Amino acid sequence: MIDFEVAQKVFKEFLKDFDVEQDKVRLKIIHTYHVVDFAEYIAKDLKLSNEDIELAKLIGLLHDIGRFDQAKRYNDFRDMNTLDHAELGVKILFEENKIRDFIKDDKYDNIIYKAILNHNKLKIEDGLNEKELLHAKIIRDADKADNFRVKQEEKVETMLYMESLEKIENGVITDKIYEDFMNSKIIKNEERVTPLDYWVSYIAFLYDFNFNSGLKYVMEQDYINRNIDKINYKNPETRKRMENVRQHALEYVNKRIGK
Repeated sequence: MIDFEVAQKVFKEFLKDFDVEQDKVRLKIIHTYHVVDFAEYIAKDLKLSNEDIELAKLIGLLHDIGRFDQAKRYNDFRDMNTLDHAELGVKILFEENKIRDFIKDDKYDNIIYKAILNHNKLKIEDGLNEKELLHAKIIRDADKADNFRVKQEEKVETMLYMESLEKIENGVITDKIYEDFMNSKIIKNEERVTPLDYWVSYIAFLYDFNFNSGLKYVMEQDYINRNIDKINYKNPETRKRMENVRQHALEYVNKRIGK
């Protein structure tokens, strides 16, 4: 049995070990609760059972639990510079047995483990059973849907680890990243070079949605346009490329959702 209210109370206790006023921690707390809401929305849209809806919410609550230790140790959320936060999350939950604080029943352990471990990877690992795969897809979509909200609400400099907005505005997109985006490809983290490569890679999350629910939300909130328009692109070639990015992204999503 899943008691989400109990899990929420445990999560609040867990957070007492961290500085909740610190920007990165605060951002991840807000993100966590939004992902819970998105996971619930997607699960209901898929007309899943109440059990699966509650399980999707619990996975949403726990999916970024490794982020808090990451922020405390490194003050940096870039996994390639620190550690894989999903792997840290499952270590905290299952090697340190914190999972039993959040849910007493162990029948969902494999599903929770696989969903959290795979939520931040380029693609879901092979070999998952039907239920594991379903919840891995839900949390990946919920996480990506909220990333569009985060990019809209937080400071560009904070998200791109840059002190100067002017340097971002005068930046360029490398050819490889631009070509991958225009070919509807997910962008690999290690191939990003410039701050605007990172920005374009976030928009490319569109190509990795499993269900239409999250894409519909992105369109309803006009996040593609709002995210692109958040930066004043001063380089003429960059400005032109970003307009092409906008057009391609909108056409891709409208085709996916049947508009």
